Amino acid sequence: MTKVLVDTDVIIDYLRINRGPMAQLVLIQSNGEIEMHLASISVMELYAGLSSIKFAEKIELLVNLCTVVPFDATVARFAGKLKRDKKFPTVPVTDYLVGSTALWLKAELATGNKKHFAGIPGLKFFNP
Repeated sequence: MTKVLVDTDVIIDYLRINRGPMAQLVLIQSNGEIEMHLASISVMELYAGLSSIKFAEKIELLVNLCTVVPFDATVARFAGKLKRDKKFPTVPVTDYLVGSTALWLKAELATGNKKHFAGIPGLKFFNP
């Protein structure tokens, strides 16, 4: 079964403007074709936004549909080794953590911001 790590922007687009792949991801998962995952840093990002108050119930529902992958010592070691002696000047830190979590999980990344992850070697993107 394909593992898909959902980036924060996918959920935000769904909540704010009801577009993007989130509804399709939920349907595909309900059919047993994929497993949806969410990096713990993405959970933080969802609750840090001002709109999180307005969308609190929906955020909780969507988070609960995913398996949250903690950024623990194991994932941190993996991410550190991946970054060792490399520079990712175009990758914001939170996106680097999401991308390296996807690689550690051997998951495809569902995101609307592929350019944010440019340069992370071996990262595969989910295309529904």
